Amino acid sequence: MSSSEKDFVKATMQHFDVLRDAGFEPSKNKTRFPNDWFDFPPNIMADFGAMYFLASLSKFNRDRSLAQITNQLESPLRLGQYKIFRSNGCPRAFITWAGLDKEAERQFAIDHQPLNPFQWNSGRSTWLIDFVAPFGHIDQMIPQMTRNNDINRLRTLWHNKKGTRARVVEWWRPFEGGHILVKSYGMGQFSNLLKGN
Repeated sequence: MSSSEKDFVKATMQHFDVLRDAGFEPSKNKTRFPNDWFDFPPNIMADFGAMYFLASLSKFNRDRSLAQITNQLESPLRLGQYKIFRSNGCPRAFITWAGLDKEAERQFAIDHQPLNPFQWNSGRSTWLIDFVAPFGHIDQMIPQMTRNNDINRLRTLWHNKKGTRARVVEWWRPFEGGHILVKSYGMGQFSNLLKGN
């Protein structure tokens, strides 16, 4: 390396010292990250990239910050609670799901607050958390989802249009292999359901 190149590297590195010391944003709950916390295997990192790409194209997610989308996707990635739908090898849509207890259901559906990492498997009520299909592959996704006989009931939070009130939509099978039925709850109705009324 020539003398001028060394001077350039030295001067440049001084500018990057601030970045080197910044690190990642500390956890809000004061829990320390394990040393290998950010070391995703290559296949999971590729899936994160595919999901981020799809989220950035969807109307609901495109205005979210990188930090918000990372927070939204990190837990399902770590837990393997996601499915990417592909066409000709290219990502076209994805879903994420969680098993929620009543407290997490209330927080997510009624209070419209994001789930904390420990809540993704807090209970037995299966929820479809993200349903992202910017290319419109819904007609291919739904039949695949209905083939899972292990799930007798699935809930999701649904917005028909921006600015409208959300509803809880529930799909369920009265018995294994039975036809799938649909219910829809307003927020007050769902709150009463959680209370057992």
